[in-house]
Amino acid sequence: SSITQALRTIMLLPSWLLSLSFLCGLVSSQIDPNYAVNLTLYHVNPANYSGIKNMNTADAIGDAFFDLQSRMSPLICANKSQHHWPGQCSNPEVIAKDLAITRVLVQVDSRYGPYGRCNICVDGTVPMSNPPQPCKDGTYHCVCGGWHKSAPCNGSVGREDIYQIFGYKPRKGSSKYSYYLYNLVRRLKGSWYSTTEEGEGKYWQLLEEEEKVDAGCQIEALDASLHSLSPNCFDGCPQPHNRTSECVVDCAYKAMLGDKAGEKVTTFDGLSGKEITQLWVGAFDSCIVNGTTANGN
Repeated sequence: SSITQALRTIMLLPSWLLSLSFLCGLVSSQIDPNYAVNLTLYHVNPANYSGIKNMNTADAIGDAFFDLQSRMSPLICANKSQHHWPGQCSNPEVIAKDLAITRVLVQVDSRYGPYGRCNICVDGTVPMSNPPQPCKDGTYHCVCGGWHKSAPCNGSVGREDIYQIFGYKPRKGSSKYSYYLYNLVRRLKGSWYSTTEEGEGKYWQLLEEEEKVDAGCQIEALDASLHSLSPNCFDGCPQPHNRTSECVVDCAYKAMLGDKAGEKVTTFDGLSGKEITQLWVGAFDSCIVNGTTANGN
C-alpha cells in the first residue's frame, strides 16, 4: 500500500536527516521567541482538574474581580434576577463545593487573538455556545465569536479586557448589584486569558503550576481582612459570617468600595484597585504559608 511504501522510504533515510527533520518539527511548534512573554496567572476551578488546556486564566487583578463579583451570585441566582449573564448560576467554577485556586507560570505568544469563553460542559451542552453544541459533562470547551453566534477558537492565546465587558455605567434605578459590579470593575480592570488545546506548544506552554490552594481557605482569609475594615457593619448582621446573606454581601462590598457603592458610582471611598488586589493575593499566599493546599497537605 502507499502507507507501507512511505514507511519503507522513511526507514531508508540517513539517521542524521531524520534527526534534523525531528528537530525542525520541534522548532516549528515552539513559541516564536520574538513574541514570547512569561505571565503569572491564576485560575479558579474544581480541585480535581489540572493544567490550563481549554481553560480561562487571569492576572491577579482579573481573578480578584472574577472571585469578588461571584460573591453576588447566591443572591442574584436565588432571586431569579435578570441581572446575571448566561451560565452564571450554573458555572461549576463558581458553585462547586471543592473549588481550588491555582497560580501558574505560562509562556505565551503575545500576538493575542480572540478570547475564548472556556467552561465546563453542563447538561450535555457547551456553555455559551450558540447554536448549542453537544459535549460530555465535565469536559472543558472554549467558544469564540459573538454571544448570538459562536465560532471555533483558533490556537492563539485570547485576551479579554475585563472593563470592556463589564464597564457599563448603571442607569438610574439600576439594582445595587449593578452598582457593586461597576464600581468593582472600575477599580480593578485586569485581563482574562484563554488557552486552547490547538495552541499548546505553538502559542502557549505551561511552565509551572506554582501553587494550588483550597478556595475555602482563601475565602476565609479574605473575609477576615474585610471584617477588619468594617467591623461594625458585619457585627450588625444577624449572621456576621454567613457570606451568602444579603447583609454580609453588602458589608463586603461597602468595605471595599465605600458605604454608597450600591447606590452610586464611588471613586475615592473604600480601597483602591491595587489595595483590593493585594488583599486577594495576600489571602491566597496565607493559605500557602499555613499549609492549606487544595490537597490538604
